[in-house]
Amino acid sequence: MPVPVVIWFDARTAPYIRERRWHPTQEIQEHPDGSLTLCMLVRGLNDLKRWVLGYGRGAIVREPPELVAMVRDEVEEMSEFYSEVK
Repeated sequence: MPVPVVIWFDARTAPYIRERRWHPTQEIQEHPDGSLTLCMLVRGLNDLKRWVLGYGRGAIVREPPELVAMVRDEVEEMSEFYSEVK
């Protein structure tokens, strides 16, 4: 069953999102500050989690809550690993 996904991209990252078609169902909402919101219907979230993480702080997942939690958990675990590195 397809899941609606909403991801916000900051103005620095937005040009990379605009330059290609990422998904057949995608819709882009442009914002006055140069940022954008990408909306699409997807079947799996794991690959999408890795894709979003590749944009670092330039991307924020808004929906669905499951993907928000997956990205947040990954970032928290990464933060713990890096806090141990001296």
